[in-house]
This record gives sequence, structure tokens and C-alpha cells, in this order.
Amino acid sequence: MKKLTLLGLGSIFLLAGSSKAGPLIDFEASIGAIQQKPRGYVSYEAESDNDRIDVKNDARLGDKTKPWVKLKLEHPIPVIPNIKLAYMPMKFDGSGVLTRDINWGGRTYQANADFNLSVKLNRVDTILYYNFPFIKTATAGKLDVELGLNVRTVMFDGKLSGTEKNTNQSISESKSITLPIPMGHLAAEIRPINQVSLVGEINYIGYGKNNYHDYRVGLRLNSHGLLWTPLKPFVEVGYRHEKLKIDVQDVKTDLNIKGLYGFVGVRF
Repeated sequence: MKKLTLLGLGSIFLLAGSSKAGPLIDFEASIGAIQQKPRGYVSYEAESDNDRIDVKNDARLGDKTKPWVKLKLEHPIPVIPNIKLAYMPMKFDGSGVLTRDINWGGRTYQANADFNLSVKLNRVDTILYYNFPFIKTATAGKLDVELGLNVRTVMFDGKLSGTEKNTNQSISESKSITLPIPMGHLAAEIRPINQVSLVGEINYIGYGKNNYHDYRVGLRLNSHGLLWTPLKPFVEVGYRHEKLKIDVQDVKTDLNIKGLYGFVGVRF
């Protein structure tokens, strides 16, 4: 998956580099860091609510700061959607002492014993979207709205290590799932002046017992009109919140992950 991701990102870079002969093609690349503060629970083959592991109170999963890479390509062809790609790794590790017996993956972990929990939620976003040019025209370029589909591929891996109750032996059980999740995507940029933008986006899907959404809001400082170069650098800072509530293949999660983020990037 990582190799495919790198190949896809590289292809977009090459496409953008070869497209400068067409002045209506816009390309944007940015890289930054994001805080990830997890709250909520995870379980695997839980028999009751007592088998849920609270990631903060039970496992003491620590807050993380991870990289975030985004690419964006817009073109003038009406029928073909524009595209955005993003990659964000996410991994938390923690340990604690169980205050109760826990069932995880068909085994019972002993109360009052040390345990370790690892949760990985790496993801790749592939967003196909359309602009609303009449909105941009009507607002003299001060408002840009994007609507589309985000296929988010989440690579989940949960691993629990501890002491098995019946045998008093050290055991470890893990579960891995790769989930392609289609989500509605809405993004907007408000630019009161050329050098300052307010940006935001939301991704959402809900079905059955599953509810997955995230949103971000930020402030972007642009170099538009300040530098007479093909590259237009920008800086963006903001806040992101994600809620992941899933019940798939005996894995249940109800997680909230939030934090500040910052980007540096270029438009050309």
C-alpha cells in the first residue's frame, strides 16, 4: 500500500510538471504536521460493554504529532473531476493495568495484570470533486466551493498483549482490516483579500451502526500578488476533528481524534 501510494503521488507530480503548457491547470502540494489526541474505546469480539478498552483511561494512549501530505490538481475539462490525494499515518501505543477481565479476540485477559495496546489507523484519501465556477464568478473570486466523493482507505491494525486468565500465560492477539470507505466531501475557501483565506472541509458517511466524519477549519496566508514567480507559496494553520465509529468484522471502535495542524505548500 505504501509503494502504491508513493507511485500515485509521484505520478501526480509528473503530470503537474508536464502540464504547465496549459495555463488553466492548477497544481497544489503541501506538507505539514498534525496533532492526534485520541479519546474513546476499541474492542475486538467483545461479549459485553465491559470488554471495551478505553484508550485514554485504560490504555493511556499518548498524544502524537504525525506528518500530513496533500496534493491537488484542477483542470478545465468540464466532465472529468478534479482530484486531491492525501496521506496521513496514525499510530498509538499505550499500556496499563486492567481493572477487570477483558475479552479480546476470543480470549480473556486477566484483571490486575499489565497489558499493552497498539492501534494503527493509517489512511489514504482519494478525492474526486467538482468546483462551482458560477459561485467563484459571482463572488469575484472571493468564494470557492468544492463538492465530491472521498474514497478513504483506512488501514486498521489493533494489537493487545497481556496475561491470559485461564493459563496465566502471556498472550498477544491482533486484528488487521483494510477498509475503503466512500465519503461525501465538501470544501470551501473564503478569500476576503488575496493574501488571506479561510479554508474548511468536511467528509461524512453514516450507515447502520457506522458513522465516520471529520472536519477541519484553518487560516491560510497566501503570497498571491507579493511574489512574481510561477510558484506561489502559502502557509496554513488550523484545527481538525475526526470521529470514527465502526462495527466491522467483530471490530468496534468509537474514537474521537482531534488536534491542531500546520502546512507549508506551493501553488502553481
